[in-house]
Formats: sequence, C-alpha cells, structure tokens
Amino acid sequence: MRDMLRISTLAVLVAVCLAFASTAWAGYPAGVRAGFSSDPDQFLFGLQVEFPPVAKNLYIVPSTEVGIGDDAFSLSVNGDVQYRFHTSSGIRPYAGGGLTLYYFDPDNSDGNTDLGVTALGGVFFGSENGPPLFVDVKLGITDEVPDWKFIFGVMFK
Repeated sequence: MRDMLRISTLAVLVAVCLAFASTAWAGYPAGVRAGFSSDPDQFLFGLQVEFPPVAKNLYIVPSTEVGIGDDAFSLSVNGDVQYRFHTSSGIRPYAGGGLTLYYFDPDNSDGNTDLGVTALGGVFFGSENGPPLFVDVKLGITDEVPDWKFIFGVMFK
C-alpha cells in the first residue's frame, strides 16, 4: 500500500511538471525554486509559472514543490496571488497569499493531504538583461501547511 501511494504521488508530480512545462512553452514565464521549510524541516525544490496580470499589479503565480527531510516526503501545489508594488529601481517587492494543497508522508506512516492558507512576501531583483531572481517567504496561516518557507528562485521568459 505504501509503495502504491508513493508511485501515485510521483505520478501526480510528473503530471504537474508536464503541465508547467507545457504552460511555459505556451509563452508564459516559468521558473525554478529551491529553499527550505520549518515544521516540517525540509529542503524544497520545485517549479512555478507566472500568468499575465489579472488586474493592475496583481498576478496569479501557481507553483509546486517537493520537500525532503525531517524523515518525511511532502508535495505542495500552491495557488498564490501576488500584488507587485511599483518602484523605480530594479528591486520590486510583492505581497500576497494563497491556497496550498499539501501532501505529507512521514516515514512508516500513512500520508495525508490537506488544504491550507499561506501569506507571502518577497522581492524580485536583477538586471534588465538577465533573468529575474526572487526571494520568497511564506507563512503558514493554518496548521495544515509548514510554519514557514524560505524560497530562492529564478524566472525564465
């Protein structure tokens, strides 16, 4: 049963990655992300896509992350909304929040899937000629998601 659950989780991860790749090929900026979380303490890596703004300075940025560590495996699918503040410099802060579908499987136990809420803030920075880099901090508002995540990433257009 446990092996079947891991295989189905891997299948979901592959499907999400293929969906992100096809979206990126459709002309939307996509990026890679990596970092760590607290409670559970894990290293994270994943992908994200940026859709065109839905309103002035308001973006929908879905992402997915795999977490490894703390003797556990996790998979999160995030639906984030970012409000990007207008600045005249190359540093562009943003704030927002989102919903997270979070699968957590501690070793020798059955995994569980929950829906949680996060608040986020971050900064885009980089030169006009290079790909934009970002730093993202997420705080878990509900108990179903990690207490916080600290993510670094790069976007490709």
